[in-house]
Amino acid sequence: MEEMDVLKYLKSRQNELERVNHPFINRNLNFRYLYSYGVGVLAVGNMKSMSELSERFEYFMECIALPKEQREQIIVDINNHFEFRLTECIKILKTKEVQYCFLIDLYLLYNRAEWSIEYCKKVIANYLEIFHTSEPEIAFFKEFNDAAVKRDEKRARDYYHRFRDMGFDISYKMLRYFFPEFTDADEYQDVTVLAGKTFWLDKPTKILGDIRVERGGSLLINGADITINGAVLVDGGRIRFKDTKLYIEHCERDSFLTVRDAAVVRIENAVIDCNGQCGFLKQKSGRLLIEETEFLRSDKKRMVEFYGTYAEFLRCSFSEGEQGFILAGGSSQMKLLNCDFFHAAAEYGGAVFSDSIDDITIKECSFRSCTAKYLGAAVYFKNLKLGQIVKDCVCRECYPKENAVFNAYGDDFDFKIR
Repeated sequence: MEEMDVLKYLKSRQNELERVNHPFINRNLNFRYLYSYGVGVLAVGNMKSMSELSERFEYFMECIALPKEQREQIIVDINNHFEFRLTECIKILKTKEVQYCFLIDLYLLYNRAEWSIEYCKKVIANYLEIFHTSEPEIAFFKEFNDAAVKRDEKRARDYYHRFRDMGFDISYKMLRYFFPEFTDADEYQDVTVLAGKTFWLDKPTKILGDIRVERGGSLLINGADITINGAVLVDGGRIRFKDTKLYIEHCERDSFLTVRDAAVVRIENAVIDCNGQCGFLKQKSGRLLIEETEFLRSDKKRMVEFYGTYAEFLRCSFSEGEQGFILAGGSSQMKLLNCDFFHAAAEYGGAVFSDSIDDITIKECSFRSCTAKYLGAAVYFKNLKLGQIVKDCVCRECYPKENAVFNAYGDDFDFKIR
């Protein structure tokens, strides 16, 4: 490969990193095409707008990951199938979340217009009418856009709080897409989530006290950066953490999150820092599904104690567990796949302890610096039985070396000690 080709490739990768992913980049292709078509009506539906907005529209289509052939089709459909495609587009712009994001994309293009300002205003006005947008919503987008253009974070925050006080809601992630420098934070004390209610966190938040979720309530944390002095107690409800950072500043309980009764607890792409205050989770029923999550610095109890029906950990990492990382108890079934465990210590089972009567599967996992006082430096099965599988795993610097895994049958055991 010639030197210039290398430089060109590196430049393309740099541009890829600088590009901001669109909030709907993971939607299906048909949705992304019709959504982009609707935005294209403003960007390339008029000769003046096309002459000055086509480059920015091309950037938008890159951000939403629209394939090249689909991008070319937008112009064809605007010229030849305008009403048909627009009708299809309106059908997918059903929810407030989608409509709000769509308006943001229109304003981001409108802000680049000079010669086609009047055309852009008319297009935005027509979409607002189609969406039956209320006057307070229209005013909010106009005012917030003006603050974003002027980089006036204080005014933007004031408009957002006023909008929210009127009973409207727009996600923090969406506002950051609209105005990347925008920041905001919430603070709560002792929260109770009642039946039928949802407590939603999506921005930097400080919580002083406990969160209690009653049966039929929901705790949903999406894209938030949470600092908490307290714990979460769930008596029945829906629990989901996604794209979240959680820092436990202080906790007097042994486990931060106690789930007494819930159908499912789901955690995706999160960072959980127990800060040496406690273990993270004690779940007594239901299912637990965790993937792409980093667990840090637990103490008092294991990071996760699970007594429910089924738990699955995919591509997770665990670091610094002063009382070990995982306990599978009762009749729970558990799978640990492609997980990393670093620096854990316990009397039995430095990283993983199981006295469950159901199947436990541990595959393609790495254990490093895990220590047991007695048996099972990495994994300890209390009962010798079938269905306890440890395969394609590696153990480094774990002690005692002679029994990194205790009570696994030979056929179910493939473990490299280095």
